[in-house]
Amino acid sequence: MNHLDVLTPSVIRVGDGRGFVIEGRVDRLIITAAHCLPFFPPCMSFSDLEERTYQKLLAPIDDEPVVWTECLFVDPIGDIAILGPPDDQELSDEWDRYNSMLEPLDAFVIGDAPEETAAWLLSLDKKWCQCNVRHLAGPLWLSGATEGIHGGMSGSPVILNDGTAIGVVCAAGGAPGSRLFTEGGPNPRLLHNLPGWCLNAHAND
Repeated sequence: MNHLDVLTPSVIRVGDGRGFVIEGRVDRLIITAAHCLPFFPPCMSFSDLEERTYQKLLAPIDDEPVVWTECLFVDPIGDIAILGPPDDQELSDEWDRYNSMLEPLDAFVIGDAPEETAAWLLSLDKKWCQCNVRHLAGPLWLSGATEGIHGGMSGSPVILNDGTAIGVVCAAGGAPGSRLFTEGGPNPRLLHNLPGWCLNAHAND
């Protein structure tokens, strides 16, 4: 058994992709790829609750999405998003379902990546498989993924050997005509692409 298997349940389904659980200042939050969202909220600070809320988007990784969530942050260029619980007043039942699903899970710790390092990805059959990671003070570039990088893996964490989450799987590529994409990028690097309020809240927990 891989020593990282305890973290596997903390990678959840987000629409047709994935996300992973982190600890926020108050609530458990989910980091995912922005392209896993069915729509983006409008670009306004006073958007309505329904414009920021996704119905039946979340579930354990092998289940059909039934849990609601609210978009707290999205960057369509960096391809990263943060999801949180639905409103606890107007959507109290959905708030309960969100927390009931996330509370038993271990939260990933956020950290940064060395400029070059070995890392781990969760394959489509839920096995932690190694890859190589590099960056130049920007996004992550992946290579040598032993089980390949596939579309259904979008939103999965890129993690170090100790389980620290350093990035998000978003983009894959490889040799023309190849059926196995073993490299990909750019992929969001958490300490580069996440907003300060998320990093500060996570650091203070």
